[in-house]
Amino acid sequence: MPRFYVPNPHIENNLLKIEGAEARHIRRVLRLKAGDEIIVFDGSGKEYGGMIVKEEPTSLVIKVRDLFSSKEESPFEITLAQSLLKGEKMDFLIQKATELGVKWIIPFFSSRSVPLLDRSKKLERYRRWEKIVIEASKQCGRGFIPKIDHIRDYSEMLSQAPLESLRLILWEEEGERLKEVFKESKDKKRIFFIVGPEGGLSQEEVEKSKGMGFIPVYMGQRILRAETASLCLLSILQYEWGDIG
Repeated sequence: MPRFYVPNPHIENNLLKIEGAEARHIRRVLRLKAGDEIIVFDGSGKEYGGMIVKEEPTSLVIKVRDLFSSKEESPFEITLAQSLLKGEKMDFLIQKATELGVKWIIPFFSSRSVPLLDRSKKLERYRRWEKIVIEASKQCGRGFIPKIDHIRDYSEMLSQAPLESLRLILWEEEGERLKEVFKESKDKKRIFFIVGPEGGLSQEEVEKSKGMGFIPVYMGQRILRAETASLCLLSILQYEWGDIG
């Protein structure tokens, strides 16, 4: 059944109005009409099943029949802090990380980040990423929309890591093996991991993270692209502690 995102839906007498881009998509792209059934989710875990009962020029109304909680969320809370990647690579990463159940994505600038954006470009990319996480959540059946942060500098990003989380930083030069870290951290329910840019993180950046409780880890002998490393680790974490497998 088609799913649509409506934040903070207002329901009165079991009627829910859909406006804006979602209403246009329902009518003009999917060509749904009165009598068709759809699901609306609010991004915070609630979903509403109902039937389209009224069509207006810029909106439509559904009669809500079912209210239920989303069940497509991992019990393990994962934050990905990703150094800014070039254009489509970052878009691709955000889309796939959403599908793999990430809870929070923090883009950040590191010393070797290639894209250096002015304020208007930062806002433009942030708005595009917001659309990507919404569309990816609709596609994969998630009821929660992952949080996508504004682009931060390296120090700001480090300060966002919750004290109780397992803190990892991927580094190809040295570090502990993932398997060993997993053995020692089975009780953790939250993880915050950092992945650098295409050129890698600097020694100084890694040392700074270690001073804030991050554990350098490596994932084997092969050097992975930044977006590959992020999605690989996210998949492993969901397999070990989350809802994959």
